[in-house]
Amino acid sequence: MKFCFILGNPRSGTSLFRLMLNAHPQIVAPPECGFIQWNFSAFGRVDFSSSKNRVAFAKAVLESKKMETWGLTTDDLINTFDQVVAPNYKRMVKAVFYAYSKSKGKNKDPKVAIDKNNYYLNFLEDISSAMPNAKYVHLVRDIRDVANSYLDIEKKNLKGKYAPSLETSAEQIAGKWTKNNERLLTFLDDKPTLVVRYEDLLIRPKQELERVALFLGLSYDERMRQFYEYNDEPEEMLNWKQKTLQPIDPSRAGAFRRELDPHFSDQLWNLSHATLEKFGYSK
Repeated sequence: MKFCFILGNPRSGTSLFRLMLNAHPQIVAPPECGFIQWNFSAFGRVDFSSSKNRVAFAKAVLESKKMETWGLTTDDLINTFDQVVAPNYKRMVKAVFYAYSKSKGKNKDPKVAIDKNNYYLNFLEDISSAMPNAKYVHLVRDIRDVANSYLDIEKKNLKGKYAPSLETSAEQIAGKWTKNNERLLTFLDDKPTLVVRYEDLLIRPKQELERVALFLGLSYDERMRQFYEYNDEPEEMLNWKQKTLQPIDPSRAGAFRRELDPHFSDQLWNLSHATLEKFGYSK
């Protein structure tokens, strides 16, 4: 099974993209959980031929933040771990994804596992060490639409265990967005990477998803465009991811031009235009 990370700034469409990929019958792309990075320091060099260590890893995985949204049990993991040949950390991680796929009644032998997590932006070297030879998809979205989404979230005053806490000033948003995307460009420079613009997914979804499938070594499947029919986003997260329950809306590409204060939009452009232009965005 091949492995791929989806990385991008928050509110760049990474959840929508995950669901598109998870709808493919040969891909398993569970809801986000950073168990790979969280457990790497403790289990990266553990001897998994020991049943005691396999049980310990299963418990650690299930105690990871957000892992409860996967619906796995200790038995699910241990039964899968016990079948791993020449187990090491990388193979045990993949086994967790196998277990999730099986528990959801999907393909019991998926060809590609996808881990989408914006949290990994701060731990890029860790995930690279944990999962050597992984592929990466860098998903980018125009900062002005990102800001538009940030401000919309702010108005909702969301509550909940995993409710997002986002920047609101042009300086804060631009600083974070620029830092995240420039860091990704540098980190991914020598790694197998595909850059995908969120706007292109909305405007020409089939062509973009065909390109992504090819990058992953698969054929395009029409179910990728029908992702909303297979939505497995955890209930709480749907409070700020309602659009993942609906078909793609091309009008959301560049929505900032209708919805964002022009002065605020200009501020964002002036602060981030050098990075925006690297991805083909224009004022």
